[in-house]
Amino acid sequence: MRFGLFVANGVVLAGVIWTVGLGPSVKASQLLPPRATAGLGELAALEARYAEGRTPASVTALAAAYLEREQPGLASSALEAAPREVRELPEAAHLSARALLRRGRVHDALAAAEQASAACATGGCPAWLEAKSERQRAFLEQLVAAGVEDPQIDATAVRAAYERSASEVRLVAMR
Repeated sequence: MRFGLFVANGVVLAGVIWTVGLGPSVKASQLLPPRATAGLGELAALEARYAEGRTPASVTALAAAYLEREQPGLASSALEAAPREVRELPEAAHLSARALLRRGRVHDALAAAEQASAACATGGCPAWLEAKSERQRAFLEQLVAAGVEDPQIDATAVRAAYERSASEVRLVAMR
């Protein structure tokens, strides 16, 4: 019995020494690719593509780049100036909801999130967008139900709404 305990302690000690010795030199693997924010040159290229033609790809890429740079007003402007058929796409509605929420317009963000969820309900969205739009809609519904007008003002109510919405959307079936 004592010998088995001695061996077990030796194995644990060897594992600790190995971890301490090799741990700092081993890089952690990334589950997701690193997010590359658009630099000034890349942003200028996205703006040029947007100016040439407001295609779904150019509109959503520019709006996403603005949101990554914490410029929700510019993202909203790019989406609002797009043609109607582009604004009605679920990707554009999802980005619009994100921009409107960051601008403090919770009710408008909920309307955009509901538009994205409705478009994805017909099965015309990739699975990731369907899951994100459904989660976003549940969160915004909880914000509206809590009476939050501007998320920047009441962080406690926003956190509570987020936790309540997490219980609404549990599983998302992947196609």
